[in-house]
Amino acid sequence: MITCVGPIFLDRVIKIDRFPDKPIKLVASGLETRLGGPAPVASFAIKSLGGEAEFIGRFGSDDDAEYLKSEFLENGISTEKSITVNKAQSSQSHIFEDSKGERMLAVYNEKKLSNEKKMPAFEFLSTQSYLVDTNWIEAAHFVAIQSKKHQINCVVDLDNFSNSNLVDEVVNSASHPVFSEIGLNRFTNNMPIINALRSLYQKNQKFYAVTLGSKGVYWIENGNIFHCSSPQIDVKETNGAGDVFHGAFAKFIENKTTQEAIELATATASLKCTRTGGISTLPSYEEVLEFSEQIKPSKQI
Repeated sequence: MITCVGPIFLDRVIKIDRFPDKPIKLVASGLETRLGGPAPVASFAIKSLGGEAEFIGRFGSDDDAEYLKSEFLENGISTEKSITVNKAQSSQSHIFEDSKGERMLAVYNEKKLSNEKKMPAFEFLSTQSYLVDTNWIEAAHFVAIQSKKHQINCVVDLDNFSNSNLVDEVVNSASHPVFSEIGLNRFTNNMPIINALRSLYQKNQKFYAVTLGSKGVYWIENGNIFHCSSPQIDVKETNGAGDVFHGAFAKFIENKTTQEAIELATATASLKCTRTGGISTLPSYEEVLEFSEQIKPSKQI
């Protein structure tokens, strides 16, 4: 079981032909309502790949929360340990997406929801692993510390965050910190990628990775740096690709080598980018295995 922990969003995806050079009125070509958020989408990716997942987050008490919970229920993903904040509005993202699959988004979190201090009843079993999003930093911190104590995997999605002592402790405690390019730049004061990974490893000799979209994934392990390149694809949608990568990596790292897990996670995220539709079009394990033949073997730097 992989427990995914973090904020959840109702995504409103607005399709446009292209992003304008200046603010103007646009006519949208489509409008979709979806479940969103790094940890929630990761849980669906895990399930699509044949794994078992549960989600723990904070829901509002509105109709949007009921819709989001129904999506989990229909896909066999438990949300029983999540918290419902009374009289709070569920978090939302408004996403503009162009014909090339690129996106711009604005996120809204009601303070009543994000300021909720109650912590869920987490379990740390030997048969369990975690995936956490640092946007719910208190939960991510608790899970990372306890996962290290119980010697179980903890994959951390390090994208949009503010540097703090809690984030430092999450990165130091988690077994598999995975940064976005922006996240790594923020955490290491804009060091070049290779230098940043080496600096992290010198302080704490373990695995670190950074995802770079079309430029692939770099990671360091046992003092060696590796690179997995992304395949050439016809991009339809990039929204959620990083979330899918993290979920796939958490699934594959349970029983595969680091290189295998990263290559298969890269294949999963890349294949997702060739499709539109969010969680409704996530690839299966069989599809990923076939597509992974397009992934070139990772190289040591």
